Amino acid sequence: MDSPLKTILLSAVLCAHAFAAETVIKDKQGMDCHVYTPDPVVPAKTYQLVVGVHGAGGKGNGAAGMKGWANRGDVIVIGPSFETKGERPYQNGDGIHAEKLIDLFETLKKTYKLHDQMFLYGFSGGSQFTHRFTMLNSKWVCGVSAHSGGSWATDGYGEIKAEAKKIPFAISCGEKDTQLSFGGAPYNRLEWYGRFRDEIDKKDFCYIGGTWPDVGHSASAGVWDFTKQCFQLATGLPGESATQEVEISPDWKNLDKIKKATTTTSVKPKPAKHAVNETELDKLALAAFAKADAETVSDELLVGFMKKYPPSLWKNKPGSTKLLEQCKAAAIAWQSAAKEKNIWNNSLKQQFSEFTAGLDIKAE
Repeated sequence: MDSPLKTILLSAVLCAHAFAAETVIKDKQGMDCHVYTPDPVVPAKTYQLVVGVHGAGGKGNGAAGMKGWANRGDVIVIGPSFETKGERPYQNGDGIHAEKLIDLFETLKKTYKLHDQMFLYGFSGGSQFTHRFTMLNSKWVCGVSAHSGGSWATDGYGEIKAEAKKIPFAISCGEKDTQLSFGGAPYNRLEWYGRFRDEIDKKDFCYIGGTWPDVGHSASAGVWDFTKQCFQLATGLPGESATQEVEISPDWKNLDKIKKATTTTSVKPKPAKHAVNETELDKLALAAFAKADAETVSDELLVGFMKKYPPSLWKNKPGSTKLLEQCKAAAIAWQSAAKEKNIWNNSLKQQFSEFTAGLDIKAE
């Protein structure tokens, strides 16, 4: 169950947008595909299709954590369901699994106005499907965000196709994600991620790759940041919301290779809009204070909270002491991790200064 802090935060962030509606359709195998649309859908508007692919043994409900993107108002999200078992499981990204995703796309085009290509996101088994599907069917894909796959398209487990160079790839793995994903696997998840990253680097793919300190087999804040950046580069739409861009990291490789002529790599991020209704802020702050008083909130959630509501907005409100302490610790840990990974650049320093406003921490 989501924490009260996360629930309140998401409610505040999304209140200005349309709410998503959910429907379920059947694919050509008779399996459920969950469709998340803005409510209402504007018939004359062209939407970007976003596909969230579940992990092994999962189903399409929730679209692998992507369903909330439909609240943006400019995308339609789907969560297809795939078979994990069998001689050719969905992780291979081919066969009936690939065919039915394409068929779903074509079917949805009959109901909604959609852009010509899909944006794909997958974690774990979903990562395996999305990156392999993209290699085999690049004409259907504008961008792919694939993380912590149990195997990658190297060493005879798939093929890296030159046709996919025109597509931005966001890839990553937790540094503690060191388990083998199946018996007889030649590499663990972290090692195999590194082999794939090295291969696409040699082949001059457009990509960003990263590993996350102290993260096991879970989608960290870095995964979502990479996904937003990739979406912005792939579609030309803002990555944070329908109106707010994200900053494109200088760590992206070969941006000149991607086919989109209107990328936002030279665009400065829009200033964060921290002006909020005082009554809403008071409610949000009280819920956050109570949560911090009761337990230790995760660093990832705290950093995400500060990026929306810097401490300067609420630090002087009664009851803020524990939340301030936890936020400061989380911010220091975030800064230390960036330095340890040798990515403490001017871009991150600026970002750090903005979301820690009010904590009296210097971005040194």
